[in-house]
Amino acid sequence: MKISSLIALVALAGLSLSAAAGEFGNRCTTGLTKGVVVNSDCSINEMFKGNTLCFGNEEAKQAFLDSKDKQQFVAKAAAFYPKVLSGSVK
Repeated sequence: MKISSLIALVALAGLSLSAAAGEFGNRCTTGLTKGVVVNSDCSINEMFKGNTLCFGNEEAKQAFLDSKDKQQFVAKAAAFYPKVLSGSVK
């Protein structure tokens, strides 16, 4: 395998690993706080307490950044997320 092919392969693997690193299965954190499932590629994200939070768009990210209690914001998303995992919400 040529070096350039190996580098490209490693770069692609790194991109797919970063896309899978978001909390809540890469779903929009703001959407979850509202009881809505918005899938995301996690290209719009924010680090919070060592976790990558994903957002469906810049406005959703700004809602998180503007929140007075970010811990409560994330807790609300986390409280709804089990419903998403159970399949009772799509």
